[in-house]
Amino acid sequence: MARKKIGLFMSEITQYYQKACGKKIIDLAAERDMDVIIYASYGSYSCPYGRNLLSEMGKKNIIYLPDYSVFDAIIALPNSFDIYGMDNEFFNLVRKNAKCPVICLQSGPDDFHTIAIENRDTMYRMTKHFIDVHGFTKIFYMSGPFNRKDSPDRLRGYKDAMEEAGLTVTDNMVYEGNYWTNRGERAMNFFLNGGNDYPEAIICANDYMALSICDELKKRGKRIPEDVCVAGFDGIQEGEQYEPSLTTVIINPESYAQAAFKIIDDIAAGRTPDKDLTLSDELNLKGSCGCGKPHSWKARNRKLLGDIDNEFLLREAGRITGDYQNNSDIDNTLSVANFYFWTLGCETGYLCLCDEHDPVFRSMEQNRVFSDDMILMQIMQANDRIRAETVDMVFDRASILPKEFFETETPQAYIIFPLYFKNKEYGYLVMTPLKGQWPNSLVNTYINELSTSIENNYNQEKFMELAEIRRMSETDPLTGLYNRRGFENGLQGVLSSYTDGMTISLASIDMDNLKMINDIYGHADGDFALKTLSRILNSCLDPDEICARFGGDEFSAVIISTKPGRVEEFIDLFTLRLAEASRSSGKPYPIHASIGVCDLKGGDTKHIFACMQTADERMYINKRNYKKTQK
Repeated sequence: MARKKIGLFMSEITQYYQKACGKKIIDLAAERDMDVIIYASYGSYSCPYGRNLLSEMGKKNIIYLPDYSVFDAIIALPNSFDIYGMDNEFFNLVRKNAKCPVICLQSGPDDFHTIAIENRDTMYRMTKHFIDVHGFTKIFYMSGPFNRKDSPDRLRGYKDAMEEAGLTVTDNMVYEGNYWTNRGERAMNFFLNGGNDYPEAIICANDYMALSICDELKKRGKRIPEDVCVAGFDGIQEGEQYEPSLTTVIINPESYAQAAFKIIDDIAAGRTPDKDLTLSDELNLKGSCGCGKPHSWKARNRKLLGDIDNEFLLREAGRITGDYQNNSDIDNTLSVANFYFWTLGCETGYLCLCDEHDPVFRSMEQNRVFSDDMILMQIMQANDRIRAETVDMVFDRASILPKEFFETETPQAYIIFPLYFKNKEYGYLVMTPLKGQWPNSLVNTYINELSTSIENNYNQEKFMELAEIRRMSETDPLTGLYNRRGFENGLQGVLSSYTDGMTISLASIDMDNLKMINDIYGHADGDFALKTLSRILNSCLDPDEICARFGGDEFSAVIISTKPGRVEEFIDLFTLRLAEASRSSGKPYPIHASIGVCDLKGGDTKHIFACMQTADERMYINKRNYKKTQK
């Protein structure tokens, strides 16, 4: 009889909360003779030219890998999904395909079980501590991303406490951070803009941001807590090891895991647990607010050991990068992968690649990103850096690994990372840890370099074939416009050339009645209509603007405005010229398209997916209105 399976979904797997919670879930599942399959990835990040949109798609695609119907329970950490839209895509996939209880930790939609803490009340108590105990009146706040579900509640707790004390919160007192360690300088620049004085305290919505604030204050010559007090939220180990130790909110990640299995056990026993479960937490007053010891000798020792580990990881990351650069074919790539697998912190690794002969592998269809058949290339052991077991076994992707690898005597955990280059999936790496093991932060470098090397190997083989060169180009062969890859690369170029006074708009364009033309008049006429629309669309653009055909009847364009009215001018010109081309074509059918446009705010690419979705929604409204006129 097959062992029951828990599906666990999380990003940023090496962060404190994910690590502690994941390890506890594995232990509790083992007590119940259940396997745990963990779908892991890394999140979004910013770079000098904006967000790496294609890479974010590659990371996000991990949620399209599993067969959700095989799980006996699903546990998700949606707050760790910081790639735009990933949480909602995941929720929709689960609703459509899962047949088991779904439990979300920290936050989740109303139709799933949710385990969380009182974010508002806890941040209220933290803020009251600085007001009542310290007598502070100038308290600033570093929020998490405003679109994350826990951020508004924590921000409300801060504002409620300030308002209750008669303290005004102005716009420059609240900064929107990103729950990571790279925004301390920006936050302090924001707080001090216009010559403002330093606050008495800065409260942060998580510990990672609080540590970045502490580092930045020290760079500016400020003492903690003598000059500025700092507090965080989450109780991560790095905060305890910091000097001074960080005042924070202790949230025991293991309690989330225990509560999740209480729900699973209740449902298995025929009981009906509550949909929402609230866990308790407590303020942990430490050195950064002056209410506790700055640090302990145990924390110092842990920090020293942590520094040694970090030095090792940095050294190995450089070696991994250098060795992958020296390989020239897939066999060398697999050898390097095996040689460095021991550094990742897990016992066994299974390297699985997509079948490049599967048409899905060559397609750009977003919802089918892994081939139906996968190939288990090799099995790697941490205790053997020289010899990997070459397997070359084809298996059904739905099973994640060949079924015999799940037939173990004891329950097992399987941690899966996608192998991708930009938005192209090449396969995945499955890691099986021993009890107490967990992947370390070197996994990110290992996965990125391995994926890039596979991409380079693939290109070296295929660039010699004319058909492959065409496939990998940026042009749609029917219309001569950009394809999706070309459009996204071109959009990055437009965004990188953004200047003040410029407005960038995204247009979603959909040809109307293309299926009718194909069905009644044939595909040759359908191609004629597509080429006509493409020619007209391209003729309506200024030199720096771009357009593309995404496939089928879907087109898109980037409009650049340096003065009012450019978008309206484009829409009017496109509509007029397409109508003229339709009339003069001599065809018995109209060539018509519906269009929707949305403006990006300045050069900010943070909400680019939302902008594209808004343009799509406006286009579909116009399409429905057009269809009404044709009845």
